[in-house]
Amino acid sequence: MRNYFTVTISDVHGSRHYSFKHFIRQFAWLIVSIFLLIWTVGAVSLWWLTYQAHEMEAHNQKMVETYNQVLLKTKNDYQHLLDEKSDIEKDLEKKNAQVEFLDQSLQGLESLVGIDPEEPEKLPYKERVKLVQLNTLGKSLMLSMIPSGHPVAKFEGITSPFGYRIHPITGKREFHGGLDYRGPIGEDVHATAEGVVQYSAYNEESGYGNLVTVLHSNGFRTRYGHLSQRSVKEGDIVTKGQKIGEIGSTGRSTGPHLHYEVWFLHHRLNPLPFDKWSIENYDGIFTKVKGVPWASLSQNVNQIVQKVGKQLSPKAAKLAVK
Repeated sequence: MRNYFTVTISDVHGSRHYSFKHFIRQFAWLIVSIFLLIWTVGAVSLWWLTYQAHEMEAHNQKMVETYNQVLLKTKNDYQHLLDEKSDIEKDLEKKNAQVEFLDQSLQGLESLVGIDPEEPEKLPYKERVKLVQLNTLGKSLMLSMIPSGHPVAKFEGITSPFGYRIHPITGKREFHGGLDYRGPIGEDVHATAEGVVQYSAYNEESGYGNLVTVLHSNGFRTRYGHLSQRSVKEGDIVTKGQKIGEIGSTGRSTGPHLHYEVWFLHHRLNPLPFDKWSIENYDGIFTKVKGVPWASLSQNVNQIVQKVGKQLSPKAAKLAVK
């Protein structure tokens, strides 16, 4: 019985004895050992897999958090870009409105100074502005050198026009060589162009009382009569718009007013076209007033403008002189 071993199992019914060979015992121990080894390897593997699962979960959680942060930043950046885009569009819309307004204003100025709208059509805005400047310069020079505008500070109407009339004192039909401007005594009288005072005194022979005569460039001369007071003396240099006296009723006069005359060389001109002459109403005088070499005067002014224009823009200067 050496090669056998006995296993006794006891219960309430008694004891039972089982005999096995030693080989079976060894096999059983082998089975148990293999089972324990498998269980141990399985437990270690399960622990390792669980550990790796936790590590992967933690890593995935970290990756998700990082992704969410990147996504949030991208979303914020995108919103910031949308806001900037909206601001740029608003700014662009505002600037377009400003450009349109400036273009309309520039067109108005071009129309005001008499520029043909087809001439500056292909010019950039910078050249168009220079063209307006040159045209304005030329016309301003003409209007400053040649009598233009009202000779009184406050225009209240004309009481007697240029031409033949019944004289209010003599009652005879006589030629009236100027315009009579209504106004109260003491109202300022202005020079209608730059020049030099040729005469300033009381002139009894002419009947104009206190009389001031201003000699202008290019052969023009203006006279201001019936003044209550003279503010300049012979030889004074006056500028356009400068006060030279005050409305009065001196000399042969039936009431306070200003007698105003415009001369070119040795003949009188109707002052009314000069009174209405301005940048807005610039070209009409050239056909209404005869006996004045307007072409030569314009050419002289254009030469001045051309010199200035060459410093600003040759192309604009060429169009301005044209």
